[in-house]
Amino acid sequence: MKMIHMNVPGHPEATLEGYILDCELTLGQNRNRPAIVVCPGGGYLYCSPREAEPVALRYAARGFHAFILRYSVGWDAAGFSPLQEVSWVIGYLREHAEEWHIDPNKIATCGFSAGGHLALAAGVKGENKPNAMILGYPAVTTPNNPMSNFMVKLLSGKKEVTDADCAEFSLENYITKDAPPVFMMATAEDGLSPYGALLVANTYSRLGLGYELHMFQHGPHGYSLADETTADGSSQVLNSSFAQWHDLSVDWLYRIFGKNEFVDKSTSRMGKIMADMGLIPGKGADFA
Repeated sequence: MKMIHMNVPGHPEATLEGYILDCELTLGQNRNRPAIVVCPGGGYLYCSPREAEPVALRYAARGFHAFILRYSVGWDAAGFSPLQEVSWVIGYLREHAEEWHIDPNKIATCGFSAGGHLALAAGVKGENKPNAMILGYPAVTTPNNPMSNFMVKLLSGKKEVTDADCAEFSLENYITKDAPPVFMMATAEDGLSPYGALLVANTYSRLGLGYELHMFQHGPHGYSLADETTADGSSQVLNSSFAQWHDLSVDWLYRIFGKNEFVDKSTSRMGKIMADMGLIPGKGADFA
């Protein structure tokens, strides 16, 4: 595995981290893999660590190149800088697709809460759009009320906002027939954002677009993986039912992108190394 860490050009507060899986000819893996760009939540106030590295590593374990965008937050998010940043990341991955064995037509964004808002914005407003989107309890719509307009204040850079400002960042207004397919999960008891997922599903249904929505009955906002990996010592974010979303999202991505292909070939190098060292008869090239 190759790991990268870099700043987003022109955005000193934003960083890109990546887990690029090995793709070696001797292992029969000389093929391009799909990639996931994870956008943690945090209300555009911070980037939640619970929704960053653990999620990326879970996707890497399922055969995806995985990346984490820690985007600009607070007043640094003004001018919708996070959207510029995620769009740059998608374009950057496509530029390095050959080097990193990424399929440039199989790049998905995955975001939670405000990160879900950003992951969706990439697909409906971004210059470089993903090919699919995974949204966890996304904060999609931004009506002018104290519970949501703080995000508009940060993204617009204004301390006082109008209904028109809020409408600008309400992403249901920007979903068109060319929007990428979307997978969503939320809980009915989430007091913050279940309406956003339902709103996106309704819009996608009306436009005849591909979507999948899993609305679990119980649980609060902010589950992440909903297991011990991301519990951070709190039993309130453990839910074996909701935890199924990750496997469900991988199955959905397989249906959208196609499954990874494998060849009937030994992955052992011992024979080749022993032959190269003269420990056994034969030529190293005769071994996988």
